[in-house]
Amino acid sequence: MSTPAPPLRIVTPRGRLIGLAVFCAVITAMGVVVWLVAPTETLNIIVGAAAVGLFGVGGGFSLVGQFRRSTLVQADDDGIRLEGRARVPWRDVDRIGATPTALGIRLRSYDALTQAAPGMHSAESLRATRSASGWDLLYEERLLDRPPREAAAALRARQP
Repeated sequence: MSTPAPPLRIVTPRGRLIGLAVFCAVITAMGVVVWLVAPTETLNIIVGAAAVGLFGVGGGFSLVGQFRRSTLVQADDDGIRLEGRARVPWRDVDRIGATPTALGIRLRSYDALTQAAPGMHSAESLRATRSASGWDLLYEERLLDRPPREAAAALRARQP
C-alpha cells in the first residue's frame, strides 16, 4: 500500500513579510524616541503613541495574520484549498495554467467555492475574472513562491 503524496503548498514569499516587520519595528522605535525626547510635549506624546499604536500593535497583529494566511493554494488528493478557507474538489477544476504574470485556475462549477467561503468570491466576480482573463482565479506572480508556469505545472502534476 502506497502512502499518499504530501500536500503541495504554494505560499506568499515570506521575505516581504520580514521586510514589513522590519519597517514596522523601525517606525515603532522612532515613535518611542520621539516620545522620550520630550515626554511632556503634547505633540510628541501624540506622535509617539500613534507610531507605537499603528505600527507596533497594529502592524504586529497584521503581520501575524498575514503570516498565518500566507498559504495561497494547497493541493492534495481531494482537491485544492484556496487561501486556507475554501476547498474545491478536483472534479470542479477544469484547467490549471499560467499567463506570463499569473497562475490561473478555471473551474467547472462555482458551487463548491462560493458555498465553502461565501464572502471570499461570488459567482459574479468569478465570471467577471473569467471574461477578462480566461481564468476564474488568478494569483499574480508577486504573490507566488515560484514562477507561474512552475506553480501551474506543480498543481497539474498533483491533480489525480
